Amino acid sequence: MASDLSQLIDQLNSDEVSLRLAACEELAQIGAQSSGAAVPLCRLAADPDESVREAAVGALETVETPSTEDAPALAQLMSSSAADVRYWAATLLGRLGPPAEQQAPALLAAITEDQAIPVRQKAVWAIDQIGVRTAPAKAALDQAAKSEDPRLARLATKALANF
Repeated sequence: MASDLSQLIDQLNSDEVSLRLAACEELAQIGAQSSGAAVPLCRLAADPDESVREAAVGALETVETPSTEDAPALAQLMSSSAADVRYWAATLLGRLGPPAEQQAPALLAAITEDQAIPVRQKAVWAIDQIGVRTAPAKAALDQAAKSEDPRLARLATKALANF
C-alpha cells in the first residue's frame, strides 16, 4: 500500500490533469488510509481544473486524521492565497487534534485576519479541537465571539466555554 500511495502522491503533482484527477479519485476510494496524501490533496483544492478541485475535496473528506508529520506543512498552507486551501488546511489541523498544538499561531492568525469567513470558522473549530488554551487563543476567540457572522460567533463562544 505504501508504494501505491507514493505513486498516487506523485500523480497528484503531475502536469497532466487526467493523472491528478485519477489520483484524487483513487485516494477518495482508499479513504482514511490516504492520510499521507493530505498535504498535496490540500494544495489541489486550488487546482486550475475544476474537476480536479472537486475530486481533491472529495478525497480530503475521507481523510480522517492526517499524519502528525504533516502539521507544519498544513500550517504553511494557512498562508495560501486560495481560501479553499486555507479552509482544508485548518480542517486537517483540527482533525489532527492536540498533536497540532505547535501550529496554533497560523490558526490564530486566520481567526483574526482571514477575509474568508468559512476559513475563520474552521480555524476557530480547529483551535477548539486541538485544545489550545493560551492567552492569545482566548483573545482571538473573544474577538471572533463578537463577529457579526452568527456561526463564527457561536463556534467561538463554544470554544471559549472550554477554557
